[in-house]
Amino acid sequence: MKKYEKEALFKTFGIFFVTLMLLTTLVASFYYSEQKHIMEEQIFSQMKAFTYDFQGTTFDVDVIPYDKSVDELNLQPCDRGMCGYFALPSTKNSMFKVIMPHEEYNAQIHTLFNKVLLIYSILLCAIIAFSLLYSFYALYPLKHALYLLESFLKDMIHDLNTPVTSILLNTKSMAKTAPSEALERIELAAKTIASLYRNLEVLHQGFIPKKSEVDLEKLLHVRAKLYQKLYPKLTFIFETEPYIIHSDPDSIARIFDNLISNACKYNRKNGSVKLSNLENVVTISDTGIGIKNCTLVYERYYKESEKGLGLGLNIVKTLCDSLAIHITLESNAEMGTSITLLFSKEEKA
Repeated sequence: MKKYEKEALFKTFGIFFVTLMLLTTLVASFYYSEQKHIMEEQIFSQMKAFTYDFQGTTFDVDVIPYDKSVDELNLQPCDRGMCGYFALPSTKNSMFKVIMPHEEYNAQIHTLFNKVLLIYSILLCAIIAFSLLYSFYALYPLKHALYLLESFLKDMIHDLNTPVTSILLNTKSMAKTAPSEALERIELAAKTIASLYRNLEVLHQGFIPKKSEVDLEKLLHVRAKLYQKLYPKLTFIFETEPYIIHSDPDSIARIFDNLISNACKYNRKNGSVKLSNLENVVTISDTGIGIKNCTLVYERYYKESEKGLGLGLNIVKTLCDSLAIHITLESNAEMGTSITLLFSKEEKA
């Protein structure tokens, strides 16, 4: 079960289970109160029967002066336990005070509580089982739809690779014999599609790092070259220095591509993109429109405009986490966005 499926299952189960548990707890509370009231009425009836024959050891009895303020119809708490007050038929000046000791009363309350608790526990177990079954049943259509979507995505990724590779190979071959601006634009468009293909491949299949030497300065220049052609009105500023690390070059290229693409795509007219590295720290900044909610940008499918798919920064974060690259983001609506990548110096070649 995948992460998002587990999250959906736990949320559905939690909401349904908590709702039923609260309802069951409320019902159990009312049931306990009602059973306690019935038990006290039965004790009161036994006390009344006790005043006729005084047989048994459950109750104690006292004769007290008649008191109009006491309740003669219900069981009452008193200093020695629970008491019932009954008028003497032969005199109006005295009355019986029948007493159930605290120990006896508490024992009966404890028995009642255990009985209700047992019923409540059985119901709770049944609710847990029912909530799980309901959660799996409710999520089945969603799981099936996601399976179909992933199958479609897998097939699309597989089918996309061949034509894109063919276009790139043929345009390069034609450019050698008859270079033209039109061929260059076709090649750039094909490279853009190829970049999207690689993003989808990482998103769907994941990746296994294949580490080798990577020159951060060289890679920044190589990856920026494509976007310099795609966005000729933007100014690219380089402040780089040679620095070799030992990491996965394809993954770092994916990271740079997505960050540079965003810096260009969401930039202002005639804006600038600055790429710099100081040893193992790479910074890509722009003069763009900024990001409104920096806490959500790494969420899959999150986007703040109609442009893009909302996958780029999610893929960047996934790759950074896998390669132990620390990423920080600062954004301002007036100044633009700056993203810093801190590569571990242990990766230095």
